[in-house]
This record gives sequence, C-alpha cells and structure tokens, in this order.
Amino acid sequence: MPKIVSFTAAFAVFASLVPTQLIASGLSDRDRLRSELTVLANAHPGRVGICVRDEASPAICVNGEQRFSLQSVMKVVVAAAVMQAVDDRRIALGDRLTIRRGDLSVNIQPIADIVAERGSFETSIGDLVSRAVVESDSAATDVLISHLGGTKAVQAFLDEAGLQGIRIDRTERELQTETDGLTWTPEFVFPERLEQARKEVADARRQAAFEAYLKDPRDTATPIEMVGFLHRLATGQLLSASSTAHLLEVMNRTVTFPDRLRAGVPSGWTIGHKTGTSQTRNGIKWRDQRRRHSDCPGRHSRCRSRIRGGVSCWQR
Repeated sequence: MPKIVSFTAAFAVFASLVPTQLIASGLSDRDRLRSELTVLANAHPGRVGICVRDEASPAICVNGEQRFSLQSVMKVVVAAAVMQAVDDRRIALGDRLTIRRGDLSVNIQPIADIVAERGSFETSIGDLVSRAVVESDSAATDVLISHLGGTKAVQAFLDEAGLQGIRIDRTERELQTETDGLTWTPEFVFPERLEQARKEVADARRQAAFEAYLKDPRDTATPIEMVGFLHRLATGQLLSASSTAHLLEVMNRTVTFPDRLRAGVPSGWTIGHKTGTSQTRNGIKWRDQRRRHSDCPGRHSRCRSRIRGGVSCWQR
C-alpha cells in the first residue's frame, strides 16, 4: 500500500521549501525531522510555520498553530466545497453557466480575456474548478463561491468537516481590494478603473490597510489545519472516492509557479499543488500552499521579501 505523507508550510520571507530528502525518507525519526525543520524555519528572518504528518502518526510542526494568510490557496478549499456539493447532488460538474463582465474579479483571471473578446463565456462547473486550481483564476473562483451560496457556504463545508482552523471569509475581489485600502465596487471589473483607483489611494492609507490585513484572522489558516485538510483529502476522508480522485487529478495539472515545489520533486514522484501569492507592500509578500503526491488516487513590486508556503501530500 502506498505510504502517504502530508506536508504544509507557510513562509514569511522568500525562501526555498523544505528539502525533499527531509520528508521523502519518511517520518520514522520524528525527533530528527522536527529538529531539522526547526533549523530550516530559523534560518529565515521571517515567520515560518511547517507541519508534516503521515497516515498513522500525529503531525510534526513548527509554529503549527499560528495563522498565515491563505491568498489563492483558498481556491483549492473552494474547489473541495464544490466537490462536496457534487457529492450531495446539489450541483453537477456538467452544469452550464455563462460568465459575463459583471462576474469578473481582479488580478489573475484568464477568463477575463475570453469575456473581453467574446462578450461572455459559456462554460461548466467542472471547467471553473479546473481553472480556479490549475490557473489560479480568480474570476472562476468567485463565480464558484457565488454558485455555492457565498463564502458562508464554503465555511460551512469546512466547519462540518471539523476544519474550523481554516477560514474563508471574503471573495477574491473583496480581499484583494481591501488590502489596497479600497472597497469592491462593480466598476472594478474594468482593470483600468481598478488600477486608477489604486493609484488614488494615499500611501499611508494603503499601508494601513495592508498592515491591518497582516493582523486579520479572516482568510487565514494554521499549518496544522491545512495539513489535516490535505491529509483527509488524500486519504478519501473528506470527499467521495470519485470526487477525491477528480480533485487530486486537477491539482496535479497546476501550472502556476513551476519553480517552487515542482522544481524540487525527487525522482519517481509527481506533484499536485495549489499556489498562492499576494501583491507586495514594502517588502512583504504573502504566501502559497501546495500539495504533492505520487500516484495518489487519483505588480506592485517594491518587494524585498515575501511570504510563501505549502501543503502537500506525498505517496510512494
């Protein structure tokens, strides 16, 4: 039977992730692994959180109970909530819907190019799940959230699963405008209007908004909860077998940031992951989380440092 190892990390500075040899060899020597992870975390000037676990043992963590911003990692959580709705037969991956200008979001959203060219875009729930995870499309994500009934519906999915340490409070367009000292308005679906609004925000106001974001518990998670989320997903405890296999396959196709975890995958392994990175503000950039497995079933760049991280599940 394949051995499953789940991994999560959050980084408050630009940093390489845990060397693969620390975890690929397994969790048998827990004291040694905890020590090496602590050394790795302490080697960076920012705040670092790491958790590792396998299918049978408790998690090994460094700052595992501290909260870190999710950013676009929330998209894999939204995808899981959609798959749960599929399991409950409330929606189907083949359900059709039309994306129009008013449905668009901010920042990374390849769908916006299609809508700009055609005026609208007819697609399926399954395609939006894929775009949200594989391309980190914010428009796809926000449409899915709306289709589910809002962020409260996503949070209800997490709460019912016993994953209260993960919070999904705002849509992408709400979060990304608030961190700039703005409040989302429909006119921001036009990128040029959003950029103009951003330019008009006083530096002090923007800085204050970003600092408030750094302290905000909303849209955050702890490494130990994220490793639990991915562990339950990988072992089939979160979704049905078919939905588990589908979501893992979608994650395996992720194309964003190939220079991160994917670049360090050891021979014989494949990787499924979800990246997430914030805008930068005075040297701080927020994080990502990723998932790794092998044969699992199925802009404002005044940046001196950044936060990044990851959740991953490995099998061998």
